[in-house]
Amino acid sequence: MEAGLKPISNTNRENKSLNWLTGVLFLSDAKFYDVEKVKLWATYFSELIVAGIGRKPESFPDNVHWHAYEDASRSEVWNAINKKVSNSWVLFLEDDEQPRFSSFPNAQSLEKMKWSPAIINIQKQSTTHHFYQMRLVNVSINEDDIFRGYHLTDATEFVRSLGVDLSSKPIIIERESSVYSHIDIDKELSLKKQAPKLYLVQGNRYLQDKKYIRAAAQFRQLLKKERLLPFDRLAAVNGLASCLAEQHKWEKALSLTKQSLEAESLQRLPYLIQFRIHELRKEWQKAFDVLRQYYDRLSLFSSASFDRKIDEEKSLINLANIALKAGHRAKATDYFDRLFSFKRGNADEAMLEKALLLSIELNDLERSVYLFERMYNIHLPPNKMNGESKKQIDEIMTMFMKKDWYDYVSNIYKKLHEAYPEDQEYKRKLIVTLTKTNRLDQAKRMVANIL
Repeated sequence: MEAGLKPISNTNRENKSLNWLTGVLFLSDAKFYDVEKVKLWATYFSELIVAGIGRKPESFPDNVHWHAYEDASRSEVWNAINKKVSNSWVLFLEDDEQPRFSSFPNAQSLEKMKWSPAIINIQKQSTTHHFYQMRLVNVSINEDDIFRGYHLTDATEFVRSLGVDLSSKPIIIERESSVYSHIDIDKELSLKKQAPKLYLVQGNRYLQDKKYIRAAAQFRQLLKKERLLPFDRLAAVNGLASCLAEQHKWEKALSLTKQSLEAESLQRLPYLIQFRIHELRKEWQKAFDVLRQYYDRLSLFSSASFDRKIDEEKSLINLANIALKAGHRAKATDYFDRLFSFKRGNADEAMLEKALLLSIELNDLERSVYLFERMYNIHLPPNKMNGESKKQIDEIMTMFMKKDWYDYVSNIYKKLHEAYPEDQEYKRKLIVTLTKTNRLDQAKRMVANIL
């Protein structure tokens, strides 16, 4: 490792927005080095350190420290840096992470024995995964190592043994790469003292591999420990509930999710577990109630680690479908409306069809016409129509006529008759709609032409 850190010039240090904070960017691989990001961060942090393997890159800013490491564990590197920084507060960031600087505490609110945890968000398609870690630390408390583990960098033991309080306002970090895929379980187990978070990592790996008994054993083992961080305890309870749900031990799973939510309502996975169980049981009303509670909390950050959030679009689709199954037609329509607004009209055909059929059922002419035209205007004259679209349009128009919406249907069949005068079916249906709308003279003329 590097023998020491040369002092950075104090020029304009006091003018930086985070003049109380040392920032550390740990690079596990040179591919994550981004010189523009480093330059930008150097304008925020009082002191910025980049830790990387071997020699520093050629394009490296002069006002940033380079901390070289070779075969050391991540925890060793972080603990070594903590002993060399010039500030009391240090924030550790990794690889492709992007901190939300607006979420940082201000200097006036800082307390030596009260730390803000970091919530790390990773979005994969329609799901956002949340992980909590202690990244913002105060190194002036004592000279003990803060982080335990090989690459896990777990501060649980330090925080709990010294009675450090946790702020309810986390620092927000976004990233794309996996948080824990680099963890080598054997290396972590080879240490004399393992990081408590190891049980969560191993348990969730077993859970993903559908090894539910082994996963449950990891979560249970972690819950036996007294010194746990609150977000990790919730993660263990939720992980165990997930195992039980997958094993169809539904009552036990529901009991655990209830306990989890009683301990902390600002989380999502317990609601999703409950929803899945009620859905499998075809308990549509319960499934709807749970999913609605989940949706109401969608904009709030989670207080649990290893949590996940289904995005608003997918949540609205699920709500609309479950509302239909629970018999709440009007509420389903409302969720479809929100969905169309959210997607700015870019909905797929299956969704549009479901919304159209629901609108017809609820006697909503205006909305039914809007959805019909969204779906079928490209097939109506002057555009060409194929056999499948002809059949679908006829079916929808039949539904319209059953609702006595003859004025609109008549206009549609008038266009179709003019475009396809040889089609006798269009002519007959147009005559029916003309009769129903009291345009008898036009109907008689068309009948006379047929005869």
